[in-house]
Amino acid sequence: MRSFVTVLGVAACSVANCQHWSDAGIVIDHVGEITRFHVDTVHSRLYSTGAYIEDYGQLSQSFRYVVRDEAGWSLSVPISNVPYSVVTFHDTVFLGGDFTHVDGMYMPHAACLVNGVWQSCGSFNWPVRKFKVIEDTLYALGPFSMINGSPCQSVAKRVGNGWECIGDLNCTGCYPIDIVRYQGRLVVSGTIAFEGNPYRHVMQLVDGAWEPVGPEGIYGGLSGGGPLAVYQDELYVGGLIPLNAGNAGYALQKWNGSAWSQVGEGLQDETGGTSQNIKVKDLMVHDGKLFVCGGFTYAGHEYAPRIATWDGVQWCSVGGDFGDSEVTGMAIYNDTLYIACGLDAVVDGQPIVGVAKFVAPAFENNCSGDTGIPAPSGPPPLRLVRQGSGYRLLGHDGRAAFAVRNVLGQELQRVPVDGSGYFELPPSVTGAIVICLADGRCIRSVR
Repeated sequence: MRSFVTVLGVAACSVANCQHWSDAGIVIDHVGEITRFHVDTVHSRLYSTGAYIEDYGQLSQSFRYVVRDEAGWSLSVPISNVPYSVVTFHDTVFLGGDFTHVDGMYMPHAACLVNGVWQSCGSFNWPVRKFKVIEDTLYALGPFSMINGSPCQSVAKRVGNGWECIGDLNCTGCYPIDIVRYQGRLVVSGTIAFEGNPYRHVMQLVDGAWEPVGPEGIYGGLSGGGPLAVYQDELYVGGLIPLNAGNAGYALQKWNGSAWSQVGEGLQDETGGTSQNIKVKDLMVHDGKLFVCGGFTYAGHEYAPRIATWDGVQWCSVGGDFGDSEVTGMAIYNDTLYIACGLDAVVDGQPIVGVAKFVAPAFENNCSGDTGIPAPSGPPPLRLVRQGSGYRLLGHDGRAAFAVRNVLGQELQRVPVDGSGYFELPPSVTGAIVICLADGRCIRSVR
């Protein structure tokens, strides 16, 4: 059964013209980039952080977050620069970012809300890019190298009223932005580079030391890790991930503990290809699905601009016309899906002040379908798994030669496969392909 977010009091969509999104109702004079959302379940609030400016002429005192509760949206106290992250730890709200002052008080890059008053919660020499709670522990990430005057590079956890450093990334370019726990290990992602070594960007903590995931993380001189999520026992990482640099996926890939792979048939840019420098900006697991947003236009070759869902088998569209705007963040608050759109966004033909909310009765749900095409009867469907530079075919025994066809059914080449099911495609075979056995069973994939 396809899941959807229920919103009361909206008009139904017609086939020809459907409004999926409307402005969320923030009243403010200027909005720059919106970073992320945080749903505060303790106090039933939705926070949105970013470059919100109430008085554009007073930049030193006008960068703010906004917060929504049952009464509507309200603005923060004055903050000297952009806050990146909000999280609730126990009953305390923590705020991290590029600021040095909150409500006129010196709080370098981190603050906490205690009894309605913002207080300092540690002195960081550079921004806190992310606060995150994992298994009842609060973590801080960012390009900082000192906390309270003591060396600490980029990753720390809250202990009592202080901070304890976690390992030493020892990187020359250190800008981690997300953290999760996967298979018992902490994993961080971001722009994490090392002098003289390939770009890595995704690191895991093993016996107290940080080492790259897989084994070199993300390849490419112009690349970087982004949001992380654990879904169906696999680690998903988004970001600026170029396919032509040798990565398994484009803007998004997943790790099963031993190998990276593409997510289904992957994401595509506005051309339907993988040549543009697009990013996945946020990941969210909700209602049994992985929600993905960013700058893509197609998901699994299905038209799904800027936001789509993945259920482990197929990609499905959410709906909406975003023009040139990216979707930079997502949250579910009071059963409604909210997205961050940022500066000068126009969604479904309407100007959006930073944040939009989903108002259609249901998601569009145009789906890519299962990549396997089952035979009419007899053998089970084929499954194709990305492995290293090639593929492994499951549901097939013995040796065979595959017919490789394009989407028009024209045969491009015959490729031998050994009994293990592993094979590689020639470099000349690119784009969407269909691989067929002599018994009529076929499966689609993307080179």
